[in-house]
Amino acid sequence: MLILALASLVGVAYWKTPIPAATQAAAVAQESVIYYDDGKTPLARIGTKREDVKLKDIPDHVQKAVLAAEDRGFEHEPGVSPTGVARALFKTATGGDVQGGSTITQQLARNYYAGLSQERSVSRKLKEILISIRLGNERKKDEILNLYLNTVAFGRDSYGIQAAARAYFRTDVKHLKVNQAALLAAMIQRPGYFVTTGPDSQPAKKALIYRWNYVLDGMVKEGWLSEAERAQQKFPQTVKVWSDVQNTGQTGYLEQRVRNELAALNISDQDLARGGFRIYTTFNEELQNYTQKLVKQVKAENNLDGLIHFGLTAVNPKTGGVVAAYGGPGFTKQQFDDSFQGAVQPGSSFKPVVLATALDQGISLNTTVNGAYRRVFPGGYAPTNDSTSENGVYNLVQMTQHSINTAYVDLGQKVGLDKVVTMAKKMGIPADTPELNANRLSLPLGPFDVTSVNMASVYSTFANEGKHIPVHVISKITDAKGNIIKRLPYKEKEVFSPEVAGDATKAMRAVVTSGTGTKASLGARPVAGKTGTTDMNRSAWFVGYTPQLSTAVAMWRETKDGKKRLSLKGIGGYSQIYGGDVPAMTFQRFMTKALEGKEIEQLPPPGNVGTVADWAAPKPRETTSTKPTPETTPNCRPGEDGETADGKPCKVVPTAPTTPTTPTSPPATGQPCNMMGRPDGCNPNLPPGDPAPGWWCAQHPGNAACKDEEPDGPGSGR
Repeated sequence: MLILALASLVGVAYWKTPIPAATQAAAVAQESVIYYDDGKTPLARIGTKREDVKLKDIPDHVQKAVLAAEDRGFEHEPGVSPTGVARALFKTATGGDVQGGSTITQQLARNYYAGLSQERSVSRKLKEILISIRLGNERKKDEILNLYLNTVAFGRDSYGIQAAARAYFRTDVKHLKVNQAALLAAMIQRPGYFVTTGPDSQPAKKALIYRWNYVLDGMVKEGWLSEAERAQQKFPQTVKVWSDVQNTGQTGYLEQRVRNELAALNISDQDLARGGFRIYTTFNEELQNYTQKLVKQVKAENNLDGLIHFGLTAVNPKTGGVVAAYGGPGFTKQQFDDSFQGAVQPGSSFKPVVLATALDQGISLNTTVNGAYRRVFPGGYAPTNDSTSENGVYNLVQMTQHSINTAYVDLGQKVGLDKVVTMAKKMGIPADTPELNANRLSLPLGPFDVTSVNMASVYSTFANEGKHIPVHVISKITDAKGNIIKRLPYKEKEVFSPEVAGDATKAMRAVVTSGTGTKASLGARPVAGKTGTTDMNRSAWFVGYTPQLSTAVAMWRETKDGKKRLSLKGIGGYSQIYGGDVPAMTFQRFMTKALEGKEIEQLPPPGNVGTVADWAAPKPRETTSTKPTPETTPNCRPGEDGETADGKPCKVVPTAPTTPTTPTSPPATGQPCNMMGRPDGCNPNLPPGDPAPGWWCAQHPGNAACKDEEPDGPGSGR
């Protein structure tokens, strides 16, 4: 009676336990593919690789190898093994391995269909058994085996025999040899542990070889392989990695950037590994690879040591998409991303943000500002210009062209540093940037850290006629069939008018045509931009744009552990590296490559906005008499226009320049100035050596003392 009762209970349970209609998410997970901007070339493949194949297309020896490994009685036994089930139930009840005693049918029930957890319990094991029995009764053997072979895990993120054949042997399943089939069958037992490469004595590989022999011996025992064939088998050699993705050294950086952006869109790494997404990026493969080649060449040509870092980012102004960005010497060597994580002070390359703020307030380019060599501002802040020769009154174009520090600090005060901060954030500087605040009088000189991505984003606003689109690396996300999964939140917003953009461009065109950034010139193609060199020469920048591309080049030097910034002075034969030197030249070469064969487009035309501000500094009066004025008050020092640094009156010396752009040179007598314009009273027009050094020649082109010396570029602060 007891036996009948148990049989009755089992029968009821059997009929109440149908084959689940749903499948487990992991069982049908699909790999996601990341593409370059052409939408065809894979940049990375992430997650589970599946390629279903019909049973008739799987060679018999491949099928038999799997059966020899996992279920030798599959073809003639029911979906469960009675002795195996008894052993499994005992182990489960005593806290043993929940996997024990599993046939192929049971494995399929447990790992494929929804509704079966992996908990260690007798009830779960019984449910698995009942579903397995139903599978054995209601599904054909070929159907069960085919589904199993297309879903079982083989390691290396490969699910299914076809994916495994490619992952381990770079071949199609129909081309697998007996020894290869036996290895893949052996992997099923412990796909996360076994390894196929390395010394045979390695425990994980030693265990795999043992299992491989077990599979082959099983094939002989079942009559599926002859003794003679068995004797010929050798443990196969596998490829280390299979992928149709070309690893150039930059792909690791690209993949990580995509993962970071997906996380910001609430798509996790797990979603990515299982979701079967098709992610289309903004990266141009050719230009991305060129960044690595270019940086390597620039370092070699300029004798730059291994402590030098480059951030190089190009953004499409019309989309906000990052076209290319140099990550570093190779992701396996350095995971730190120099373009997306390498934040350094932008120096004077930030000045155009102040300029845009002024123009947006209706302040004309013709407005003049006191650009005295040294000025003292409230609180005792006393910046200087690069050279004592930079001493006069400049309009907004001239002070941008020659990167006049004191004039820009004054302009920041006039327009309001809080307004400058707001403008910077609208143009692409992250809102949480440390030290980006209106309490710093030196804000116009860029005393905070930003990345080349940030600055390329900022300048894209000028290139796009005042409209800004947040910088990003993903253009579209779809499922495997091309259906849009997520709409991207990148909206275009007008920051300032096209006329303001045109006036700012006029000033930055002067930088390239005749100012501090002439080495960034693209010949007949119009380009605008700005140099930047920071205090102690700890970073040097050039940021510029055409209508098609906004590109930022940053250069800095740091200790190997990345904890301390080092000066660029004396590196590569340069007394000092300025933004107009290596960064400008690097910009020029990248842009030449990027725009090769493309139509020459014109930059935004000047809008001639606004009026001259009522606070504009008066221009110096022309002096026709050389007769000295009686010294009732002391003469003014360079940079003091009628008032000394401590507020006392002084008289302008008669030798003051008649115009700010063409100062009268004093006689070539006295003591020459060094790079920092010292000592006091020195003559900046007197060559400090024969031949004169490059920094001096950059300010005195054509001078006879420079005939044998190539100018190094503009002075510090530029």
